Amino acid sequence: MDRMVQTALSSIAGLKDLKFDLANNLANANVPGFRRDLPNEGSAGFLSTLNQATARIFPLETGGRIFSNETGQLDNTGGETDVALLNGAYLFIQPKDGDIALSRRGDLGVDTQNRVVDGVGNLVLSDGLEPVVLPPFSAIKISDNGEVLVRQPGALPGDFTMVGFLGSTSVPAEDLTKSLDGNIRKLDGSVPDVDQTGLFAQGVLEGSNVNAIEEMVFNMEMQRQFEINVKLIKQAEEIDKAGTKLMSLPT
Repeated sequence: MDRMVQTALSSIAGLKDLKFDLANNLANANVPGFRRDLPNEGSAGFLSTLNQATARIFPLETGGRIFSNETGQLDNTGGETDVALLNGAYLFIQPKDGDIALSRRGDLGVDTQNRVVDGVGNLVLSDGLEPVVLPPFSAIKISDNGEVLVRQPGALPGDFTMVGFLGSTSVPAEDLTKSLDGNIRKLDGSVPDVDQTGLFAQGVLEGSNVNAIEEMVFNMEMQRQFEINVKLIKQAEEIDKAGTKLMSLPT
């Protein structure tokens, strides 16, 4: 009976991790450029006593946090500071707390120091991995290669000044992971080199690739699995009680 109970408990522990991923995905379903978290690869581990395997089994996770690299829905917002990456490239960002990371979030803006930031205040970096600082401007253009141009006050309508480039890079999804702070980096915690392969579209915003309906259906399936495991534990308890009663009968 111990083996049945331990197997059920191991399954419940795995479902707990899946619940965490599901809740995080649903919480970020409306965040631009968010990448859906996927279950980690894993296996099972057994405790051993005196070189003998026991019935006690525990789930083991391997590798970094993986995520879906599918492109989210593209919406035409018309906003001057909204950009979307049309290929698999990433922007470079400097989080408020932490090392340089990668991002697909394109709801850009300008902070009080005229630096380009994303929707949560992370600095968007240039091709030199420095903050993009804008001069006073009345209009802004972002070309398909990430070049940032502004029309300064007093300039003619078509007279734009080049400020710099938004830094971008392309890297296979299997070489990337989500760090503990939720930002995307390489498996060793670093970021790849700038290669300026990003293909930008101004006035367009990429949504998250989370499908809320699929997540809710997945949640229902996990709830059924949890109920099955609870029933297994109760069944093991009943079988154990029945065995104890038989052993207590007079001989």
